Amino acid sequence: MLVAVDVDGTLLDTEFDEALRPREIAALEAVRSAGHVVALCTGRNLNSTTSLLARSGWAPDDLPLVLLNGAVVWADQPRRRIACHVLGGDEVRALVRLFREHGTVPMVYGTDDDGGLLRFEERPVNDVLGRYLAGRRANTGGVEVVDDLLALDWEQALEVGTIDEQARIADLSRAIARELPGRVKVINTRSLMGGGAYYWAEAFHVGSDKGAGLRTLGGHCGIARECTVAIGDNYNDLDMFAYAGVSVAMAGSPEDVAAQADYVTGAVTDGGAADILERIAAGTFPDVDRVPRKGRP
Repeated sequence: MLVAVDVDGTLLDTEFDEALRPREIAALEAVRSAGHVVALCTGRNLNSTTSLLARSGWAPDDLPLVLLNGAVVWADQPRRRIACHVLGGDEVRALVRLFREHGTVPMVYGTDDDGGLLRFEERPVNDVLGRYLAGRRANTGGVEVVDDLLALDWEQALEVGTIDEQARIADLSRAIARELPGRVKVINTRSLMGGGAYYWAEAFHVGSDKGAGLRTLGGHCGIARECTVAIGDNYNDLDMFAYAGVSVAMAGSPEDVAAQADYVTGAVTDGGAADILERIAAGTFPDVDRVPRKGRP
């Protein structure tokens, strides 16, 4: 099987954790030892993910990675990039303008070839975005403050994103869909900070989502979608839920996310993902004869 696991809110409680916990690491390794392919499927970029794995003391060089919500896919040993969807310079500039017009603070994530830098302007930020940027500086690095994002000579980037109150994020997302139809995909997720009142708006190349990333990885590994298990907790996981043969949501996920999953496991603080991974390794999950299909095409 291909077992795709989200990171933040699934393996990691980002309110408290800065590294994967021993139980989750042992469960991931048990699944790999049982002969399955484990992939981390996350909204993080390569810098952030490799930094997390280094802090965790667990960094297999053959671990597949579906990053930035499917914009980039890494596989093989030694690991190599097998897919990359980028925004062109025109899209980056148009997005920065739209983010500004809607009163948000845009962050532009460069490509891995560009060092994966997160660039933003020194402007007042809300508390949640401020916490994110502080954590990024402390734990990952790769942050650069610039005077004017539009003054840079953008050829391409992987993402333009921000964190803000839900209503402002909804307005911004509608504007992006209206102004850049068929060119950009906006993915909204509930921030794990801020008590559920703050959301991400992340704009990617239109071909980017976790489901598309899993399709690419599954094809590369020769594993059918029916043999794919996806574990996640947030709106950016819905595309991989739709792709996977079996989907698992964490307790505490938004209700409309949990409703799209075949199973709901325990909360991240209770090791809910580890429970499922341990059962996969033991051969007791999934019981395909009992999976309740939820109208998946």
